[in-house]
Amino acid sequence: MKILLAEYSVCAGLEALAVEGRAMLDTLKRSFEAAGCTVSVPTDFQESLLELSRKCDCFLLIAPDALLDKYTAMIEGKCINLGSSAKVARLCADKQETTELLLFNGIPAPRIVHERGVKCVVKPRYGCGSEGIFISPGPIEREGLVSTEYIEGDHLSVSLIGGKAVLPLTLNRQHIRRYESGGVSYLDYDGNEVPCDHPAKEEIIEVACHAGSVLGCRGLFGIDIVYGDRPYVVDVNPRPTTAVIALSRVLEENIADLILKARFGTLPERVKTKGSYSFTKKDLGLHDDTRP
Repeated sequence: MKILLAEYSVCAGLEALAVEGRAMLDTLKRSFEAAGCTVSVPTDFQESLLELSRKCDCFLLIAPDALLDKYTAMIEGKCINLGSSAKVARLCADKQETTELLLFNGIPAPRIVHERGVKCVVKPRYGCGSEGIFISPGPIEREGLVSTEYIEGDHLSVSLIGGKAVLPLTLNRQHIRRYESGGVSYLDYDGNEVPCDHPAKEEIIEVACHAGSVLGCRGLFGIDIVYGDRPYVVDVNPRPTTAVIALSRVLEENIADLILKARFGTLPERVKTKGSYSFTKKDLGLHDDTRP
């Protein structure tokens, strides 16, 4: 099987994101090759992407949330999509609409705040990861920003694969760096510990699976959670996330095999892990915290 595998920051030469992007791309490429596939990687997200899409059987794209739907739609009719549809990518890119849909379906998420005096997390309405996220003593009413209620708690994520059903892979602890700049407190994602344990693990995974199912996520994707008095869904990534770097080291199953089963076959009821792996942006895949 011929697989088109593309990561936007690598193709675009975005230095700030390309280190993570290259690590994800290389991890998935090795995984698909181990599954017996031939992998093609484009040199750009225009002509090269289109040309290769006509020569491959399937594709899997990684791109910033605000761009993922555009490029997915561009090649969806040319080969088989192993990830979320353009429609789902478009929905999840909109942090406000996603939050409203989650809350409408009874899934805990920090509410959107408009009243003064409520501590908030302010983020771009269309953003990627933890980019541009800061803490504010009240909502910021500005076009392009969303203010959600600040939840104090554990920063976690769940890695999942969506097919006919949603298969949870691992519960992960996120390394979140908090820093001050110009009197503003910013939150920055700085890697993962995969997997991790938590007293409310089953509840967290159940909420993440429900969210993925309601939103229609497919293939490998991630749900970000803050656990306070309960698990709150704070972001949905309808694509492979940086946690895949660690997943490839701790899952007994091949990730690409699972992605292909989600699209063409039947997923197992559960997966097994071996040890754990922790990384930060600085050492990205070089710091091995594997434990037997």
